[in-house]
Amino acid sequence: MFKSFRGLPDLPYAVAPREQAKYQSAILELAQELIKRPSITPSDGGCTELLLSRLESIGFVTEYLNKNEVTNLWAKRGDSGDKHPSLVFSGHTDVVPPGQNAKWETEPFMPTIKDGYIYGRGASDMKGSLAAMIVAVESFVKKYPQHKGAIGFMLTSDEEGEAIDGTQHIVQSLQARHEVVDYAIVGEPTTDKQLGDSIRIGRRGSINGTITIQGKQGHVGYPEQLSNPIHNASKLIHKLATKRWDMPSRYFPSTSFQLVKVHSESGAMNVTPAALEMVFNFRYSPRNSFDKIKSYVEKKAHKYGLEAKFAWEHEASPYLTRRGRLRKTVQKVIQQETQIKTKLTTGGGISDGRYIKQLAKQVIELGPCNKTIHQANERVSISELNRLCHLYFRLLEELLIKNNS
Repeated sequence: MFKSFRGLPDLPYAVAPREQAKYQSAILELAQELIKRPSITPSDGGCTELLLSRLESIGFVTEYLNKNEVTNLWAKRGDSGDKHPSLVFSGHTDVVPPGQNAKWETEPFMPTIKDGYIYGRGASDMKGSLAAMIVAVESFVKKYPQHKGAIGFMLTSDEEGEAIDGTQHIVQSLQARHEVVDYAIVGEPTTDKQLGDSIRIGRRGSINGTITIQGKQGHVGYPEQLSNPIHNASKLIHKLATKRWDMPSRYFPSTSFQLVKVHSESGAMNVTPAALEMVFNFRYSPRNSFDKIKSYVEKKAHKYGLEAKFAWEHEASPYLTRRGRLRKTVQKVIQQETQIKTKLTTGGGISDGRYIKQLAKQVIELGPCNKTIHQANERVSISELNRLCHLYFRLLEELLIKNNS
């Protein structure tokens, strides 16, 4: 059961009873306004303009840092320094497509409330988090209009896509002007079953690769006259799939290899292909590296006598936020408010945290349940959004008010 704060469930601070319904509906109303905007990557759908107006109304200085077709926003309120830290909320307004043949029970971009949930594309990834962040900050500023330190927002419409012109560009722009960020909270959906049961303190690295293996086309009835690239690749595939790349560590699982696409074409059932293309991905821990993995794969291909060409993409390096004030504070607040001892993980896919870590001293990902993300009938619990908003508010208090008292 979620612990109420000063006797009022789901509220970030004590307000008059007649104001409770207004506050609690604010999150839901904003989440619905965001969901009904079809912001498929890299489109923003007008989401950022809506959020910008809310932030400017409470004293944030806002700035678009757009690049190509991507909408990026940097917003800041207050000043930070040696004694007064800065806390930045990070999120994305873009969503993945609803899917052509997906079995939606509701319209993906028509937010629907049913059985205590709000349904719609982006409900949990991550327009619900954005609504909770905005309302938490609005409530915080209302209670602490003269707060010390700085609050920032880093928003992009390029997280679900290639993620080249989004948060990475914001970070580079802020680095160029020597902007200092002490703490960053990313609103990615991290919860497994109950809000706060899991947070991300880092992410694994990611490598995409393509191998094109040449063979010799031929008639299947004359195997001595052909070289089948599919057969030739089998030893390499087995080796990469079964190799123990490294040992797991406290927060990172072992490096893993996954073959995601295999393509060959000969044009007839009795003809072997002239070439085979394989697309794969590595998720790797800090105990490994891009250079080590790349070198190993290429050497093995050569050992097995394959005529192969490689194309590599180092998508992300692993990172870890070690024990510090932000991590300790998030753990403490979750323990106090939910009676849960949160699990510290680096699981899931990659996130914009990999870019933010280049700027912020400490990065934590905390958001709602991830069970329906990128699926038909994506949804998030309304009460969970209220509680998430409360957690964000408490973190603002702990890091900007109690830290300075």
